[in-house]
Amino acid sequence: MFYLKLKPNADFVGKSIREYLQSLYVGKPVIYNYSSNKRILVGDKPTNSEYRLKTNDEITFILEEDKNQVLTDETIDIIYEDDDFFVVEKPIDLLVHTDGNEVDTLNSRVANYFVNKGYFHPVLPVHRIDKATSGLVLYAKHFVALAYLSHQFESKTIHKVYEALVLGQVMPSKGTINKPLEMDKSNKMMVISSKGKPAVTHYEVKTYNDQGTILEVSIESGRTHQIRAHLASINHPVIGDPIYGKAKYIRLMLHFKSIAFTHFRENKKVTFTSKVPF
Repeated sequence: MFYLKLKPNADFVGKSIREYLQSLYVGKPVIYNYSSNKRILVGDKPTNSEYRLKTNDEITFILEEDKNQVLTDETIDIIYEDDDFFVVEKPIDLLVHTDGNEVDTLNSRVANYFVNKGYFHPVLPVHRIDKATSGLVLYAKHFVALAYLSHQFESKTIHKVYEALVLGQVMPSKGTINKPLEMDKSNKMMVISSKGKPAVTHYEVKTYNDQGTILEVSIESGRTHQIRAHLASINHPVIGDPIYGKAKYIRLMLHFKSIAFTHFRENKKVTFTSKVPF
């Protein structure tokens, strides 16, 4: 068995474990599941989510296990790991989640890594990046980390930075693209549409070269192909983009290079950066 141990601060003395978990954005169904299945301990004694916390109480959660995960025995490039989260670098041409056909995905590689360590609690991605895009993917090692990080994505407090090599000389050097996006199912691509979902992309020129412009890009939303569709809409498609660009290249020149978020244990900002491979 694997355990998650949490020690609430003095602000939660007299409050229930349920209230403490809700402060970390854990949903009611998950809290009920752990409580009703007697997976909550305080001082090695089983309790439930309505237990009122006392000074210096430490809560232990018995983590649920899944021994039927899809596994792929391939190496992964680990950027960082602690008890709560895991940052890994995704290569190009690899899906994060399966599409129903692919067995070898980043998820199956990560699952294999943890199962080989004897850790059977599902380690789940908090976000994803396109198959053709390389870069960082953040995983949660347990249900509390997943809830806390997911809330940061939903509230747009996680800062994400991409780097892209695009066609042409981008002018002016800074800009924001605020255009709603909708999936054109017939062509399997995102298109600008008044019926689409809101999407905001910010970009800044890092440098110009003989191939085009290197941009740093951040997004407020996370639509499929958002950066690729938005940059193509201003006539600066990402080089190597077979869907939104014109010319074939050695790879899609788009990389998710930096992520910054708040760690729930210490309530401080952490940042991880990856070297751009082009």
